[in-house]
Amino acid sequence: MSTPTSNIAAAPEPAAVPPPPPPPRRRLGWARGLLAPVLGPLASYARRYLQASVEHELRQTQGRLQTVSSDLAALSSDLAMVSADLHAMGRRLELSLEQNAQLAAALTRLETRAGRSGEAIEALPALLGPRLDELEIKLRPLIHYDEESVAVRMREGYVLAPRALPTFVTMLANATSKGLEPGTSDVLRRLVRPGMAVADVGANIGLLTLVMAHAVGPGGKVIAFEPEATPRSNLEKMKHLNGLSWVEVRDQAVGREAGRLTFHVSEVIGHSSLYALPDAEAARTVEVEVVRLDDVAPAKRLDIVKIDVEGAELDVLAGMKGVIAKSPDLAIIAEFGPEHLARVGQTPAQWFKAFADAGFKPYLIDEATSACAPTDAKAAAKLVSANIAFVRPGGDAERRLLQR
Repeated sequence: MSTPTSNIAAAPEPAAVPPPPPPPRRRLGWARGLLAPVLGPLASYARRYLQASVEHELRQTQGRLQTVSSDLAALSSDLAMVSADLHAMGRRLELSLEQNAQLAAALTRLETRAGRSGEAIEALPALLGPRLDELEIKLRPLIHYDEESVAVRMREGYVLAPRALPTFVTMLANATSKGLEPGTSDVLRRLVRPGMAVADVGANIGLLTLVMAHAVGPGGKVIAFEPEATPRSNLEKMKHLNGLSWVEVRDQAVGREAGRLTFHVSEVIGHSSLYALPDAEAARTVEVEVVRLDDVAPAKRLDIVKIDVEGAELDVLAGMKGVIAKSPDLAIIAEFGPEHLARVGQTPAQWFKAFADAGFKPYLIDEATSACAPTDAKAAAKLVSANIAFVRPGGDAERRLLQR
């Protein structure tokens, strides 16, 4: 008998086999009973040991924390002190910077002053040298040269003065080493050059002759005119005492025309003249030879002419037209005295015009400073006496005259 396939039920899945049961555990109650008396104290000891170790560590940590706290407090105090010190240092630094700035300014001022001081020190030899020379000269005593004369030391050498004129000797002794006309002597030092030919008309005892002779040197020539016997004798002695062989002393007056004229000799040295003297001055007269510069000057030229003739200046100028013509850079120094001119019947305007007509420009010599300034008849008429330098405008003599 066949069974329909569709009605056959599916066979059931075989059931899972359960794992075998674990082996029965042994009961350890008896072990606990035996170990409890031993393990209990050990556990308690271990617990206490662990707790003590932790507490010890905690205490050490707390101690260290306290130390750190103290250190921090001390550090905080130190930091506060450092902060205060830094603040103070900052203030001091500010003050120091300010002081440094002040110091720098002071140093700058000091350097400036030092620079000026250095310049002053460098200038000391030029400043002190002449003063020391002056002191050395003036400390020298008067020398009784002979029975008639006293030797007085001046800058360029010795001059001789008459012992019979103690007032004049005293004036020389009290003057500077530049003499009685220090400004004029300085002007001559500027004008005169080595090798020049110069004339000293009215040389007196030779105060300015000595200056010019020293300036021209042995290669030059000085012609000194002095008609009065006493000053001329001292002029000759000055020449020989100083070894001035290139100085020629002439016993002559200089004027407009050659000849012989009456010479009025004053008791006041340096006031003698070819013209009559004031009634107030006791005078005697002598006859002297008069020459023209044109007749006795060197053939080539004259470079400098100094004129001191107490009112006869225009006569000398009239007698040197040839010298003026052949000496294109001639310089003339002439004494100007309104009282002298009035005595001889001339005016300051006439006097200055004569020099201007000859081609010369006038400069007033300041005896105190040696400076030279342009002048004219109106300005000069207010003076009692002065030396006037005359030079050709634009010439080398004018340039030398104005050098300082």
